[in-house]
Amino acid sequence: MKSYVIKQVVSILTLILFAFIADYYIREGNIHIESVVLKQLILFIGVSILLFVCNQLIYNHAKKAEGFMHHKVWNKMFIVIFIWVMISFAVFIFLFFVTPLENLFSTYKWIMFIVADYFIFFINLFVLSIVHKLVDVSVKLEKKLLITWASSSLLVAITLFILPSF
Repeated sequence: MKSYVIKQVVSILTLILFAFIADYYIREGNIHIESVVLKQLILFIGVSILLFVCNQLIYNHAKKAEGFMHHKVWNKMFIVIFIWVMISFAVFIFLFFVTPLENLFSTYKWIMFIVADYFIFFINLFVLSIVHKLVDVSVKLEKKLLITWASSSLLVAITLFILPSF
């Protein structure tokens, strides 16, 4: 139990640390990268690392909870998670326009990155639920998480490198 808590806390602190690093990277005026491809590559590597940490959170939980992803609801979980992400996005947009959240984000950009971590985690969980639905039931969780990480990273790469060229 103690090692589980330590692993989860370290993973969450890593996500928060990445938020501060991204905030520093944006605020620091003397870091100028002229190449668009290099900026895209840095963003791709950063998001891939964040996806890995999100998968690590899920893996740690699965090691603690033996029956994780064995319940029948996981066959429909992609619908539940999709609805959850859409509701979260709508609430976020509502709060952004109704509350002083915009001022908070402009003052403390790292909070915006923590919100981005939240959405990255749930989108990654959505991809995991689709992978769970598509692959054989006998496939181990480690392989499902690897497929999830690879497919999520591929989706990010396509979004960053291929779509802007159209």
